[in-house]
Amino acid sequence: YSFWYKLSSHYLMQLLKIPVKKIDEVWSLVKQNIQEALNYSGNQTDVDFVYKTLQADNFQLWIVWDESKKTVQEQYNGVVVTEIIQRKLKKSCHIYIMTGKNRQQWQHLIRVIEDFAEQQDCNNMELICRPGWQKILQNYKYVRTHVVLDKTIIKKEKK
Repeated sequence: YSFWYKLSSHYLMQLLKIPVKKIDEVWSLVKQNIQEALNYSGNQTDVDFVYKTLQADNFQLWIVWDESKKTVQEQYNGVVVTEIIQRKLKKSCHIYIMTGKNRQQWQHLIRVIEDFAEQQDCNNMELICRPGWQKILQNYKYVRTHVVLDKTIIKKEKK
């Protein structure tokens, strides 16, 4: 029973791209996850910046949704924020944020974003992520090309 349940629930998850005009309708659902992801990644920006950039249509908002569940809190499983970046020689789809619950049931939906990227004439996908994502995304042919190193600069007091 549990195998068939897991198999069927695996396919009930959807990754839905939210149109700009509908962002306000889902914002209260995703805002906390976005803020937590930003906090975890070093607080380089805030949730208001993400909201404004989404509203300006420079980021894309996606939600991981399970229609089979009864309540909105059960239906909502995660959020993804992407950005299309045009560089001189390449056009990339950058996954800016990808976070949520029940990841094993929806991680395969990265293919939906890849299809979107292809429709946008992107040449590649990219993301800066925690080490755990590398292991997961290797299964989808993602390879580590760089390592990000951070150091906080502490201002010295002037004498």
